[in-house]
Amino acid sequence: MTQRPDEIDDRIWEAAFDWLAEIERRPEDAELDAAFRAWLAESGAHADAYAQVRRIWSAAPHMPPAFGEQWRHLPAPGAAPPLAPRRPAVLSRRQWLAGGGALAAGLALYAATGGFRDLTADHATGTGETRTVALPDGSRMQLDTDTALRVTYEADRRNVALLRGRAYFDVRRDAARPFAVAAGPARIEVLGTRFDVRLDGAAVDVAVEQGRVAVRMAGRDVGPRDGLGRGEAVRIDRRTRAVRRETPAPDTIAAWRRGQLVVDGWTIAEVLDELGRYHRGVILLRDEALGAQRVSGFYDLARPAEAVRSVAQSHGGRVTQVGPWLLVVSGR
Repeated sequence: MTQRPDEIDDRIWEAAFDWLAEIERRPEDAELDAAFRAWLAESGAHADAYAQVRRIWSAAPHMPPAFGEQWRHLPAPGAAPPLAPRRPAVLSRRQWLAGGGALAAGLALYAATGGFRDLTADHATGTGETRTVALPDGSRMQLDTDTALRVTYEADRRNVALLRGRAYFDVRRDAARPFAVAAGPARIEVLGTRFDVRLDGAAVDVAVEQGRVAVRMAGRDVGPRDGLGRGEAVRIDRRTRAVRRETPAPDTIAAWRRGQLVVDGWTIAEVLDELGRYHRGVILLRDEALGAQRVSGFYDLARPAEAVRSVAQSHGGRVTQVGPWLLVVSGR
């Protein structure tokens, strides 16, 4: 009798995924095939888990055109890319498997169908897309990939809520109408300046390219009392509310606007998470020790899959492509 996904032990799901990745990587390996068949024969749960994992990935290329084309083919040069779903960019193997086949099937369908727009957002971008928006007062904001925000202008204030992703703001000075950006637990207030804000599930990052900004959390200033100036930044942990001050080189702030990811001492897991925002698919990190290694460098955001391989291979890891949109990063 076939078992439901939630009845299969997580360790069996892990093994099934491992077999899938290895078979995709070494399809002609007779010794591997024999070992795999022996594993299947050990238990009906093994066969059920593998069949469900294989079915999910095998189904992807056969989705109807309305569902599959947006990830099967990249847009032509100059064409606007489709709006992609909000999704976890990088998954650990346990996160991928924790919900059994239902979660995996949901991820496959979610990525293949294009997901949902944020219903409360005034402006949003999909994976690989950036957009510049001119605001009514002459200020401008540039949305990075996979970003959504809401704009509310009133007689005495200008408010923007960053719902997810990253945006660069070039604010026209107006002392009578302060400009504020709400991002998670943080509120960034300015009169006129240029700065970058990033929001994800883990943290809020604010970096100033020119001018000064006040960063507040729960009504209290974060950082110096006179605000952050050129070349200063803060990172706020959304869970602990811990604040870390940083001093990035001004010319590296908002480097994504030039198509670059600049990292200095990031963990590989953090780099993969950021690259995952630009990758039209899912990046699966299977090795926590590899993910904890730290790297510095410049990466081309127009070629996220190549950047993933560069990051992993520089620290002895390997990248296996499974199906059309899954990259598996593991140790050797």
